[in-house]
Amino acid sequence: MTKAKILIIDDEEDIRESLSDIIKDEGFEVVVAENAVKAREIKSKIRFDLILLDIWMPDCDGISLLKQWAKDKEINCPVIMMSGHGTIDTAIEATKIGAFDFLEKPISLQKLLKTISLALKKSIHITKLDISFINDVESPVIKILRQRLKDLKKENLILIEGKEGNFLNVCIEFLLGNNFSVYDSKNKLDSLLINKIQEKGKTALLIKKFSDLSNYDLTELREVINLLINKKIKVIIIDEDINTLKKLVANEWLFDNHFIKMPIDNDIDMISEFSNLILNYYLSKNINIGYKEFDTSALNTMRLKSDFLQIDILDQFIVNLIQNTDTETITADDLNFSETSVASPNNFIADIKIENNNLYSLVLKDAREEFERKYFEFHINSKISVTELSKKSGVERTHLYRKLKQLNIKIK
Repeated sequence: MTKAKILIIDDEEDIRESLSDIIKDEGFEVVVAENAVKAREIKSKIRFDLILLDIWMPDCDGISLLKQWAKDKEINCPVIMMSGHGTIDTAIEATKIGAFDFLEKPISLQKLLKTISLALKKSIHITKLDISFINDVESPVIKILRQRLKDLKKENLILIEGKEGNFLNVCIEFLLGNNFSVYDSKNKLDSLLINKIQEKGKTALLIKKFSDLSNYDLTELREVINLLINKKIKVIIIDEDINTLKKLVANEWLFDNHFIKMPIDNDIDMISEFSNLILNYYLSKNINIGYKEFDTSALNTMRLKSDFLQIDILDQFIVNLIQNTDTETITADDLNFSETSVASPNNFIADIKIENNNLYSLVLKDAREEFERKYFEFHINSKISVTELSKKSGVERTHLYRKLKQLNIKIK
């Protein structure tokens, strides 16, 4: 696995060397720069996963360098500011520009490594399953899925049972690449539409909802599908109900040749298997995460949550876990915390609408402040710590304290 690359920018040689030794011992690749000029030169040639940037340097201070990167849209990894003479205002200014966090010198080993770990986890490069999950994962269940999709590539009519979403789109990409047109229910399935599809150089038509074909009776629909197929245009039709799709194929045996169902297929035992597969996939694709695993209590808890029968929900839940758990072993307690963090926004938005019917009548500045007050009050009342709230909200701790004081919210 490739190691994460970290750039250390500090004018003091002793600090550069000590930080470099510590970080290398943790398994990272380290490059050092003694000033802003050297840092710019190095950064233009190497893509880093994280930067440690000293504020006080003789030629160009770290804040000015960070501002220049922000102006040029070159902050493409977490930047952690360092200073032995920093103030709260300096820290707030740095985070407003785009810094991930601010460390005061002398920096403790524990504080340094924890901040680096949090910053790297927040910079996960892949945040949802993509086609490499189907192509690269070598578990039996994915091998079966991959082979089934390969078999379906040979068919001119493909029927998919499942909900629209990311993973279904990944399967469509595996089947067709981007060589397809999406059917618009406003159009009629006729020779004119076929000509348009062929003029665009497409070889398939994707019908994202069977209900989009409600204007056709079954006999007409079969005739139209045959017309498309005769013109060398593949047809993919998606629906959430297998019985709806079965109507398109008169022979029950032939139906199986055209059909695929999205995982996890209402089998709760598959939740545990896919949880491990998805977690290991992210570990292999994101060099910054480190090692993680589910314990038995976590897997048993997850398999009882019916929402996870939808692979997209399970996928995003696991991404949330990766970003919000510090330990190597993910337990049932971690799930409970993360379930709150995943589920609460929808309920919270609904609460705001109910309790604040005039929210949308406010000017934007006042509406934003009211939303922020409700948001932070909600989480503070749930007895979340400021550290956890900082991670959840994406607001750096120093700035968060100031924000809570500004909103007149007392920390419990």
